[in-house]
Amino acid sequence: MAEKNPILFTFIGNRDPYVENSEDFGPVLSLLEYRTFSRVFLFCTGSDYFERARTVEEICGTFCEGVKFSHVSLELNSVIDYEEIFSKMKISLNNIMEKIKSLNPDISVLLDPGTPQMQTIWFLLAKSGLLHARLLQGIPPRFGGGSYRLKEVNLESSILPEIIIPEGIEKEQKWFTPVTANGIIGESAVFKKVLERAFQFASYDISVCIRGDTGTGKNLLAKFIHDNSERKGKPFQPINCSAITSTLVESEFFGHIKGAFTGAEKDRLGKFRAADTGTIFLDEIGDLPLNMQPKLLKVLEEKKLQPVGSDEEIEVDVRVIAATNKNLEEMIEKKEFRRDLFERLNQVSITIPHLQERKEDIPLLVRTFIDKWNKDYSEEKGLSEETMKYLMEYPWPGNVRELKNTVSGLCATGMSLSIGPDLLPGPILEYFHKKRSVANMDVQIPENGIDLRALLFQMEKDFYLEALKSAEGNKERAAKLLGINPPAFRKALRERFCIQEQDDDS
Repeated sequence: MAEKNPILFTFIGNRDPYVENSEDFGPVLSLLEYRTFSRVFLFCTGSDYFERARTVEEICGTFCEGVKFSHVSLELNSVIDYEEIFSKMKISLNNIMEKIKSLNPDISVLLDPGTPQMQTIWFLLAKSGLLHARLLQGIPPRFGGGSYRLKEVNLESSILPEIIIPEGIEKEQKWFTPVTANGIIGESAVFKKVLERAFQFASYDISVCIRGDTGTGKNLLAKFIHDNSERKGKPFQPINCSAITSTLVESEFFGHIKGAFTGAEKDRLGKFRAADTGTIFLDEIGDLPLNMQPKLLKVLEEKKLQPVGSDEEIEVDVRVIAATNKNLEEMIEKKEFRRDLFERLNQVSITIPHLQERKEDIPLLVRTFIDKWNKDYSEEKGLSEETMKYLMEYPWPGNVRELKNTVSGLCATGMSLSIGPDLLPGPILEYFHKKRSVANMDVQIPENGIDLRALLFQMEKDFYLEALKSAEGNKERAAKLLGINPPAFRKALRERFCIQEQDDDS
């Protein structure tokens, strides 16, 4: 009989790799120091946990050799939702078991990391027979008489009642859910073309640049590309380039060694090393500091990086997806963005349409948001026909994000299945008030006549300025609010109305 391979399944938690504010090993490293496994599967519930998992792997390499690590992506909307955790764990474990069944695995599960709900799911999987594994509980030195101890939880006792599998469902049943546009909602022809294009690009290991206004869902499309690529299941690391201070951006990207700068109390891997074999999503790439751009380009071209404060070059294998709501070509002309970096990131591009260009998707989006609200809060909320008319006619400068926030606000303040438009946010009601005011203007010509051209000129200028205000200074969005081509809108600002050009407010 073939020798069994000891294999470990465990979540990565907030106490990995180290206990907070301590040099003591966290749960996973404590177990790996105590017991040997041939292969370790680390389940990560978000991008931050992939960096922790990579650090665990790196530290483990200093005291045990030959252990093979796999990092499993388990994206959860809620880490305390039993139903979601159980459902996604079944799918993930089924895929893993297919890959390792030829290894004659002897599986152990470390219960310690994760939320109580995540820990409970291991019990349910094991007790139901869906996962054949021994469950391990680590006992830290402070509770184990000064040394780490390991306890195997006995499920043959009365800890859990027998779980009955519904008739017709075999214990060896395989769960399979095809990778779809998870979280992306839309059935309009223009939006389907975007998804088809993204699906096509997903199969090629090339850089993708996603264009689109704020709130259109660029982050969801990036995740969709990753999930439909050969790198699915591997780390997906999003970085918001506009949210990182210029002094820390290099450390955030490439990591640092202990003592590299004030506050660097421990080594840090950085997002790129945490994403090794997976995908880096550079959101708001137009906000990346200019002095950081050549460093990023060098890493993308050479597939090697140097942590801050280190002379060592480390190889990384990542796919890059970038996103922006800025006009990068204009930024290149203004010397605000490097052309060589743009060309490296923009091997292929996708533009997500403004919500105004796919208004037929609004009812589906609204219904989805309300259904989720009612499920989360066990309520029965709904909107009146009049409210839906308002939502269909409003131009939505904030796109899908603004629509979702509006629907959530209506559900929070309304108390019925037919919430009226009087509860819509002030800016939306003000928009329709102004629209009605213009439509209902009395047409009166004074006795001395009027200068119609001057009047129309001023009205047109007022609409341009109001559109800029509604779009928070973004000229492309303002142009769309008026149904005007963006270049023509900019030209009119400069030449017709003599309004000085300023950088768009992103």
